[in-house]
Amino acid sequence: MKSLTSIVAVNREGAIGCQNALPWRLKSDLAFFRNTTSHNVVILGRKTYDSIGKCLPNRTNLVLSHNAVLFQSTPECQVVCSIDEALVSASRYRSKSTFVIGGASTYAQFAPLVDRYLITVVDKHVEDADAFLSEAIFGDEANWEKRVLGEYPAILGVDEAPFAIYEWVAIDQAHRASMRNDIIERHKQRNHMIRSSVHPPSAPSRLQSAEPLTLQL
Repeated sequence: MKSLTSIVAVNREGAIGCQNALPWRLKSDLAFFRNTTSHNVVILGRKTYDSIGKCLPNRTNLVLSHNAVLFQSTPECQVVCSIDEALVSASRYRSKSTFVIGGASTYAQFAPLVDRYLITVVDKHVEDADAFLSEAIFGDEANWEKRVLGEYPAILGVDEAPFAIYEWVAIDQAHRASMRNDIIERHKQRNHMIRSSVHPPSAPSRLQSAEPLTLQL
């Protein structure tokens, strides 16, 4: 896995959702999201999957859920039951980038492992917001290099509020990548041990044995 990016739209109060939906209409930002994540891997929580109502097209979807039979998995849309399993599955797509796309709990769980954020800051107050991105997931802001990717005005019928898109890149990228790789390797080793205990190797036949054969003539 080359990197792990969280992509999120948030207002200045930290709101990211309202009644299991986005609390604003920003066609330009949705286009940015689509163009950025298409033909890559996206990791999403079960509630985010429910709010979308389906897996996102043109992406490999990894849906994080404790319910392993939430739906019938396909190569394009898979259920994963832990962070470890999500990382292992994403690591198989070496030519693709991996994005965490929500919701709030999923962002928080992956935060120590994320080395890049794409953050859309929306200039709109949401009175009845019920999902929030915690500032605590970033830790010390001095540990991030930040740059503005673009600033956009409100456009009638297109974007109901002005917004800006920022990129945050972790200074300790190598450490975070090492943490992800350690998790992936431990998960693989643990599964190998489980498979070995369930299916122990069969006893070697006499022809496979190191003992010499005695021919009966």
